[in-house]
Amino acid sequence: MTSEFESTVLKAIENDVLPGAVMLVRSKDGKLNYSHSSGPLSLSPSSSGTLLKPDSILTMASTTKLLTAVAALQQVQAGRITLDTDISSLLPELASQSVLSGFTPSGSSGDPVLSPRTEPILLRYLLTHSSGASYTWNNPDIVTYLKSTGKTVPIPLTPIGGSTVPDRCSYPLSFQPGKGWVYGTGLDWAGLLVEKLSGQKLDEYFQQHILLPLGVKRGEITFYPDRYETLKGRKAGMASRGKNKLEWHGLAAEPAENEAMGGEAGFGSMEAYVAILADFLQPESSKLLRPEFQDLLFQGMLTEESKQVLNEGLKGDGRDWMVGWVNPVEGGARYDWSPAGLVTVEAGTEGKRKRGFVQWGGAFNLAWFIDREAGVCGVFATQILQPGDLQVRPLIKKFEEVIYSKL
Repeated sequence: MTSEFESTVLKAIENDVLPGAVMLVRSKDGKLNYSHSSGPLSLSPSSSGTLLKPDSILTMASTTKLLTAVAALQQVQAGRITLDTDISSLLPELASQSVLSGFTPSGSSGDPVLSPRTEPILLRYLLTHSSGASYTWNNPDIVTYLKSTGKTVPIPLTPIGGSTVPDRCSYPLSFQPGKGWVYGTGLDWAGLLVEKLSGQKLDEYFQQHILLPLGVKRGEITFYPDRYETLKGRKAGMASRGKNKLEWHGLAAEPAENEAMGGEAGFGSMEAYVAILADFLQPESSKLLRPEFQDLLFQGMLTEESKQVLNEGLKGDGRDWMVGWVNPVEGGARYDWSPAGLVTVEAGTEGKRKRGFVQWGGAFNLAWFIDREAGVCGVFATQILQPGDLQVRPLIKKFEEVIYSKL
């Protein structure tokens, strides 16, 4: 990287743009092997002054999705399922959901308009957010529906006894599977599917089939950090953007009794995470997936109908909720979605990305990318509560630009 960029990050920390940052880059030829961190582990007033490190444990949010997608493709590779399998019999709680298309003319207080699901829910739909399974935060109609049934929104985790994926994600679909696109709970359901197909709990599956093959120690990515003695004192604090400065927001943790949520609930070190990204730069020697299955991570899988909805939704401020830099559709960029994340089909006028560039991140302003054609991957991660923070985004873009300048 460059001392100039590191200075920019340090200045951002001093000016309360960032609480701290972890940055890692790996290249296929080995010439870029960069690990750097800046800032404190926590903004807590009682903090001992411990510094953030590349192996600090961050709340991963949706960066968890990549691991679940890999686990699901490993099931395809093992012949237990195909991308075109209808998962109805395997996930009956999801399959039983109707499609919510609105409410009666009396308005939001009217009766919900529900239609039977008529299209199959294919595994590829679950992995590409085209099954119709949305989140509550991005679907006001689902929120209205849930409130009308007396449920608390967002659906809380249960401290005692634990919550399951069906507990939290069993509500109507937003459209017929394969007929639209909405970011949602598909990877949470896919995580449950992996458990059923493999006979292992998702956390143990990650340890045995994703981390161990890469030589990563147990627990470096996990749903249950409190179970691992080696992680004590390494968890990064969460910050919240106040009126004039960043403020301490505490440590994010989920009750250990809850079922693993494969789409959102991981904790882990970015040092471990970049090892996963780097594995996909070497198709012939990947320790996680054979080349033909690894290729699926870089191939858009949306139907034409779903792809159109995705690209329309990325116009203007439609991409503001996303973490990281998304080249504007208005500049000629075009996108698809793979099991891994957002796929660049046409790069547009900005940046040096190649076709097949895959990117995604997590709500607390973590962003990763893999560009197999350019032979490079990277992750920029911080911990700010507000998703898609507009002050962090230019730094993520600059991070990418500096990486490409080094190739």
